[in-house]
Amino acid sequence: MVTMGTLEYDDQATRRLLAVYTTPDVVAQREAFVRVLGPRRGERVLDVGSGPGFLASAIGDAVGATGAVSGIDISEPLNAIARAHCKHQAWVEIRRGSATRLPFADACFDAAISTQVLEYVEDVDAAIGELLRIVRSGGRVVIVDTDWDSIVWYSHDPERMKRILAAWEQHAPHPRLPRSLARRLRKTGFRIEVQQVLPLFNPSFADDSYSNRVIDLIRSYVTDRAGISLADATMWAQDLREAGKRGDYFFSLNRYAFLAIKP
Repeated sequence: MVTMGTLEYDDQATRRLLAVYTTPDVVAQREAFVRVLGPRRGERVLDVGSGPGFLASAIGDAVGATGAVSGIDISEPLNAIARAHCKHQAWVEIRRGSATRLPFADACFDAAISTQVLEYVEDVDAAIGELLRIVRSGGRVVIVDTDWDSIVWYSHDPERMKRILAAWEQHAPHPRLPRSLARRLRKTGFRIEVQQVLPLFNPSFADDSYSNRVIDLIRSYVTDRAGISLADATMWAQDLREAGKRGDYFFSLNRYAFLAIKP
């Protein structure tokens, strides 16, 4: 069982999560994350919340065999997937651990990245403090999270959509985290270099789009939560896919990237 915030993933849900990670939308965003981080040959980089290891592997390609990448995640099932994915890169290691208690020495990394993780961490400030501790002076930290209020998803039943999305917000302790991230980073001691919006935009329906792949994750989570029945959640999902077939579909969601420097 994989756990993320209040989400729990059995084998079927884990497969759905991996399907989301491999959509063209998310692959393109992963490339954008790497560009913001700017990993260099020979650097030591930490990926906090490394999940299935796709980002750790991409960073591993950038730093090369003279560098090193450490991925850390609380989920052993995902860690096993990540180790298999990165097995051709001897300089990439995957460990189990928590974002609020990183098992590394002070100032031992040149850079660190955490994508779609801190919104699921109860003590965000402790996690940011750990990032400050483990990077060297002048080191870079990239944090990416979603503001779930930014979602725009057309529905023929806007009231039902409102109820579904309100229930879905409960899956993360901090569904609006980006609004406070700059302040939290500065308070911890970082200097902000870049703040950037990274939209996920599906103006039309596609089977391999982010929004289609996340529909079943949301449907499963909200069922029997906040007064939403299985019938409600199922009809919501069906209506979205039928709208896609009619060419009547629109989805947009904003993620926000912050590049910070340790003085």
